[in-house]
Amino acid sequence: MKIILDTNFLMGVSQFNLDVFLELKGHDLRTVNGVIRELKKHAEGNGKKAQAAKFALKLVKSKGLKVLYSKEKDTDEAIVEYAKKGYAVATQDRLLRTNSKKLGATVIYIRQKRYLVVE
Repeated sequence: MKIILDTNFLMGVSQFNLDVFLELKGHDLRTVNGVIRELKKHAEGNGKKAQAAKFALKLVKSKGLKVLYSKEKDTDEAIVEYAKKGYAVATQDRLLRTNSKKLGATVIYIRQKRYLVVE
């Protein structure tokens, strides 16, 4: 299954100390250029959010995550466009999950900071 990873999902890896890459092993994991842009912006700051963003950027590189380029300026719109093309969406964003489900896309999210739910 092709899965698009959202910003907050990638940041959740360090925030919740959850190895989502192990859980999603065997799937084609990707992200969009807007997610990389958002992670870089968050990484500029200080604090836990910045640390999570820096860790997420390192994961993207070390795991060889494919970055898809989208013309959409809004990251969520770009992800929804890929959901329309049959990609599953991994996100913690409630609105993005709802919109993706309406399109019939599979949605993956972290529940109780411990495990993944696939809907």
